[in-house]
Amino acid sequence: MTYLAWRTLRYRRLAFIATFAAVFLGVALIVACGGLMETGIRLAVPPQRLAAADVVVSGKQTYGVPKKDPQDTKDIKSVPLAERYWIDPTLVNKIQEVPGVERAIAESSFVATVVRNGAPVIVGTQSLGHGWESAQLGPYKLAGQPPAQAGQVVLDRAVAKLARAKVGDRVDVVVGGVSSSFQVSGIATPPVETGQTALFFSGDDERRLNPHTGSADAIGVVAKPGTDVEALRGKIERTLADRKLVVLTGDDRGAAEFPEAVGGQAGLIPLSGVFAGMTVFVAIFVVASTLGLSVQQRQKEIALLRSIGATPRQIRTMVRREALVVAVGAAILGCVPGVVLGPLLFHIVSEAGVISPVVEFHQGFLPYLIGPAVGIFAALMAANVAGRRPSKIRPTAGIAEAALQRKWVTWPRVVFSFLFFGGGFALFLVTAIAMRGPVASATAGPAVMCWAIAIALISPGLTKLLAAMLSVPARAFFGLAGYLGTINVRTRAVRVASAVTPIMLAVGLALANFYMQTTQNEAAERYFSDNLRADVVLSSTTGGFPADTVAAIRSAPGVEEASAYVTSAGWINKPYDGSHVESPWPLQGVNGASAAGITGVQASAGNLADLTGDTVALPEVAGKNLNVGIGDQITLRLGDRSAVDVRVVALYPAKEGYETIMLPAELLAAHSTTGLARQILVTAEPGTDRDALAATLRKQTAGQPGTLVEGHDAITTFAERTKTLAWVNYLLVALVAGYTMISVANTLIVATAGRRRELGMQRLVGATRQQALQMLSVEAGMVAIIGVVLGTIASVATLMPFSIVVLGRPVPSGSVLIYLAVVAGAVGLTFAATLLPGRRAMLSRPAEAAIAVE
Repeated sequence: MTYLAWRTLRYRRLAFIATFAAVFLGVALIVACGGLMETGIRLAVPPQRLAAADVVVSGKQTYGVPKKDPQDTKDIKSVPLAERYWIDPTLVNKIQEVPGVERAIAESSFVATVVRNGAPVIVGTQSLGHGWESAQLGPYKLAGQPPAQAGQVVLDRAVAKLARAKVGDRVDVVVGGVSSSFQVSGIATPPVETGQTALFFSGDDERRLNPHTGSADAIGVVAKPGTDVEALRGKIERTLADRKLVVLTGDDRGAAEFPEAVGGQAGLIPLSGVFAGMTVFVAIFVVASTLGLSVQQRQKEIALLRSIGATPRQIRTMVRREALVVAVGAAILGCVPGVVLGPLLFHIVSEAGVISPVVEFHQGFLPYLIGPAVGIFAALMAANVAGRRPSKIRPTAGIAEAALQRKWVTWPRVVFSFLFFGGGFALFLVTAIAMRGPVASATAGPAVMCWAIAIALISPGLTKLLAAMLSVPARAFFGLAGYLGTINVRTRAVRVASAVTPIMLAVGLALANFYMQTTQNEAAERYFSDNLRADVVLSSTTGGFPADTVAAIRSAPGVEEASAYVTSAGWINKPYDGSHVESPWPLQGVNGASAAGITGVQASAGNLADLTGDTVALPEVAGKNLNVGIGDQITLRLGDRSAVDVRVVALYPAKEGYETIMLPAELLAAHSTTGLARQILVTAEPGTDRDALAATLRKQTAGQPGTLVEGHDAITTFAERTKTLAWVNYLLVALVAGYTMISVANTLIVATAGRRRELGMQRLVGATRQQALQMLSVEAGMVAIIGVVLGTIASVATLMPFSIVVLGRPVPSGSVLIYLAVVAGAVGLTFAATLLPGRRAMLSRPAEAAIAVE
């Protein structure tokens, strides 16, 4: 059988091209996904400002959400913190006493921005100020003098160059929304290129300017010469013995400088996992379809082998070995584009904000083992399915059926179709009844796969049924070509289903995922942004606004209401709240006096104007579930891990699944990384022109560098995260759909090229080349329409319950152009992959084509 397998591959190369391409592209995508997942798991963040520190002690940037029983610490869910968690700088003394430590230095940072001609000067993602003592953790090379006294600053070389500042010059620096003049005492050159601007102040200025005085971002530890760094790390861990601290070495040290990288890990790992799972699912489907078509085209050969004594086992072995040879070659070659595709996808997701670009991409040997293994496994699974029926059929029946396969109903098909239809229906009900808000996608995503598998299992029957329905208009509009085309599709339903299934899969997956994302976007925009009544939004690019800015804005002509606006995330610790274990509560900070006018929320109990000091306004559903009311006290765990006792002053209605907790802006800002409100929301008095009000506020804030005056769309809400992920999801779904459609094209090319003899016979009996192409066009149109219809059914069964839960209506949100684009892509590719090889097959003379080998 091995010899026969090799001979088949040698003389029927075209029949296996589609299988080769499907495995090749599938492995490339899986390798790339493996690189993304490995990057997320490793989370290697090379240090920049702390490169000279052998060990870095930092706050743990994840929070272990407690269970109802505080003593139960098994399988605690760790969720990234929304803000930086600061540590006690006096730990330096304790660390300094650990054997092997040469020196320990506390490192603190705060937003500080150089301003030139009224515009912020920033190199990289952000501009931060530090105490000069921490510069030795770089170590920075200094040209000039350190900032020995108040009013002096050392600039890093990049920002000094951009600001055209040199030693002895005076520069304006904005800290806490206030601009002050500093003398440049020196210019520091970092050891490596950094992704942020660094300004160094004297110790007195650092303590005065830092809004989080008395805390440190991290502690850098320099080891004595000859000390084993990993052993030193263990000693420091045992000395500190604090679960809220992490001791970092190697490429992990950069996480202390860039805590946002830890939050990106929670997004990248599931994103790459879902993408990889979808790719594997599609690969198995597509490979099974292409390999099944290849076996169907050789059914007469297989029947002849059976008639001369080949056993069913030998036939299955031959098919498996053919698939194995093709898959091994395709899998090995598929690793090559994976080398380029992995870094490219990482660049796209990091630019989109899914994970910080400071994270180092890693694609080790594991993706190159897993990708080919999955590709080969998919091919062998497909070979077992494809070789099952030909190996069992009686030799005489096989020869008769080779020309026209009609039987397709088997017990495994029936059983599994019932199971997957049942699974799809169960997920339909679970999504519609049990799910709320964005989490509905957790069941809607698998549902489309269940529906797709179920439809694929009965696709020959559905193909025949839909072809019968299309036959009347096809014959009416296309005459003889329509008659021949419909006869071919209806009588070859089993073979045609091999082309219909991948089209259905591509259309179903693309529509379901695209429209789920657009629906989530609209819901997030509606429930997070639209309840904020801001006509004008002031945003600070220099860290935030001073506390007195809101009062000044409120007194401006044409302003009805003005409020500081802060966003973060946290948890309700007491009483126990089990509703937000997987992800924290969204927190919104506003000024109580303006809360009702700014948010548009009508309190059902209490008064939003009382939102001052240590108070909170809760959604009604939270109050009901926690059994708390006006005047009751609850404990919040805020984004910086701080526990705060607050009193409930208001309850308000909110869309279930999209609730937020409202706090005083001053309270929430104090527990944010910058310590200030970055936005101010302004509503206009009745009759005031928004553009005129914006112009007035631009004049009023002209003395505050880095202030942007924009419209409502500038509001930073929790919908921004959804929008960020949307474009990444669009890209990934487009890649999977593109992979599927390329496989569809290969399948159709192979199927059409295999009909060279049939087309030659038609031309011998009088059909012209144009008539044959018209017949193929009718067939291509029917295949595309059937695939699109079945894919639409699979997507509708998924989207309907999801949209009902999220938007309260059965119709999802999103432009009809998405549907038209997906359909146009499927139809266009089907026609191209049918007519181009059909035209090529008819280049030879009819007599030669009529006696060609099938």
